[in-house]
Amino acid sequence: MQVIVNPAAAGGRLGREWPALERRLRAQGHDLDVVFTEAPGHATALAARAAAGGAGRVVIAGGDGSVCEAAEGLARIGCELAILPLGTGNDAARTLGLPLDLDGAAAVAFGGVPREVDLIQVGDRLVLNAIGIGLTADINHRAARVKWVRGIAVYLATAAVSLVSFRAPRVRIVAGDRDIESTMTILAVHNGPTTGGGFRLTPGALPDDALLDATLVPDVPLSGRLQRLLGALKGTLHTMDGSVAFRASVLEPRSPWRSTSTATSGGSSRR
Repeated sequence: MQVIVNPAAAGGRLGREWPALERRLRAQGHDLDVVFTEAPGHATALAARAAAGGAGRVVIAGGDGSVCEAAEGLARIGCELAILPLGTGNDAARTLGLPLDLDGAAAVAFGGVPREVDLIQVGDRLVLNAIGIGLTADINHRAARVKWVRGIAVYLATAAVSLVSFRAPRVRIVAGDRDIESTMTILAVHNGPTTGGGFRLTPGALPDDALLDATLVPDVPLSGRLQRLLGALKGTLHTMDGSVAFRASVLEPRSPWRSTSTATSGGSSRR
């Protein structure tokens, strides 16, 4: 089976550990045809090429970015996507209820029954799990540069810097019959409940209901940001003072008077 490996996942750890992981998978009887990504976006091209060559299922080994790229390459072709969650956050796997350990994930990837799930369309891009705008995007950008640790600890460490430095802009958001103007510390637009390795920004989100779940957090002082970080960990952020939670099939965030992008829940992928 075609396996696409992102050696840069988990801060480069996957590239270092992959030879041992591959031996372990082959020892379990899995027949692997392994290719490696070489640059951002390469997983999309590799997945599309595998599907065009007749692959019925493609396995992606990496983190959420790798999963997202592979899903984009396969979504319009109809090939199945399977996941070995070996990145930093692995929230796409959590959303889909997949095991996070290698053996359990491999059992599903190579022998599991597929299901259809929604994808988020952002312009001409497709996203599987979540879009973070504002503070969460700043945290993710910083976390991507950390190479010595993985999981939620990376995001907690980088959040300490982002909580102090981030400056909240004003936005206007149109979502269904909602038209909201506010300052924005966080705008989380999700197809699943978590991001950042377990931050529960939209705990009610489902990956197959054709709806986007969103949480908007306005500008708050530093002490309020710390409280909301704890709320994100506990899954109560959407209920805290000032937070606005909403659900829609189409969501359009704007600067005060100008459209910037549109997120739509639609299409399907299979895992």
